[in-house]
Amino acid sequence: MSTDRRSLSSLLAAALLAGFATAASAAAPTLPKYEHWVKLKPENSVIGNFPAQKKPILTVKSGDTVRIDGGGGNRWMEQDPFAWIKDNGIKLNAEETAAIREIDTVIKDTPRQGEIKTGHLLIGPIAVEGAMPGDTLEVRIIKVVPRLPYGTVGQRSGRGAIPDDVKEPFTVVVNFDEARTMGSFGGGIEVPLHAFQGVMGVLPAESEGPNRRSGPPGVFGGNLDCKELIDGTSLYLPVFHPGALFFTGDSHAAQGDGEVTINAIETANTSVLQFVLHKGKKLSAPRAESATHLMAFGLDPDLDTAMQMATRETNSLLGDVYGLDFAHAFALSSAAVDFRVTQVVDETKGIHSMIAKSLFTKAKLAPFWAAGKGR
Repeated sequence: MSTDRRSLSSLLAAALLAGFATAASAAAPTLPKYEHWVKLKPENSVIGNFPAQKKPILTVKSGDTVRIDGGGGNRWMEQDPFAWIKDNGIKLNAEETAAIREIDTVIKDTPRQGEIKTGHLLIGPIAVEGAMPGDTLEVRIIKVVPRLPYGTVGQRSGRGAIPDDVKEPFTVVVNFDEARTMGSFGGGIEVPLHAFQGVMGVLPAESEGPNRRSGPPGVFGGNLDCKELIDGTSLYLPVFHPGALFFTGDSHAAQGDGEVTINAIETANTSVLQFVLHKGKKLSAPRAESATHLMAFGLDPDLDTAMQMATRETNSLLGDVYGLDFAHAFALSSAAVDFRVTQVVDETKGIHSMIAKSLFTKAKLAPFWAAGKGR
């Protein structure tokens, strides 16, 4: 989520750190093979918007796989990052120390556009050869892993699901047990880690303006904040510009449906993504797929309207993939499809449907690329 300019109170820091010590960092996980490596540098980064004027930082062919080192977790605000790390009892290895330096440099030195000073730390744009308006870009999420041994969950007044209840800003530090992929809140509370990118999207349509803010998601994708978009999942995005122009950021280590504070467990991730272009396949909104489910999205400032969009998109998906007519698609949506609140904190709220592939016992579809994976 957007960078909170306030620091952690000493009282909360003491409460968070009591009763547990930061786990030692495990060895960095082995990443899948990739053709391109985008490093976290100011020239590769954007803060808080999707700038139409920014030239591609990389151009790839359909089928290429890209490693992207992202940023995040910079809740030190105006404080020295390593002083903040020390104050919170966080232990860093050499790679994590280098990542903190990269993040701090990017926050300080990345050019801003359109008077937007703060917001998501994004990488992009990445262009895909041959992509044109009316096509679909499939983003295959091969692997996403945290670059840091911690994440944070924060809130400030006027934001989140209960904005009037937050009297003072706070930041909760969550330490990671990387070997067990668990996050510790202390006091015997552990949260399973499922790293994903909160922002994955293409450059929005011209009608959205030249510096569309990254906070609210849209039909171009963007800040969907969908916890299902983990390893072994594909996100399908409509293309609005030549090259598609893909951006990603807002690294998460875990999130609950709804994302009711200002952010989930915010950290910095390395993502390995494969880009596959589908020529002539036109979408009206993002879709997603895992080995076990198909997903459609509804997006609107009003949650009821977002639910209506999600229902219509689900009915359309069922017709496109399984050939169901309106009556059978709508009936099945009511009888067997789960509609989940994706997030309620990004001005434009989200609903996503979960359509179990197991419902279709006679469907003969091409095998999904990540067969066998799923929650």
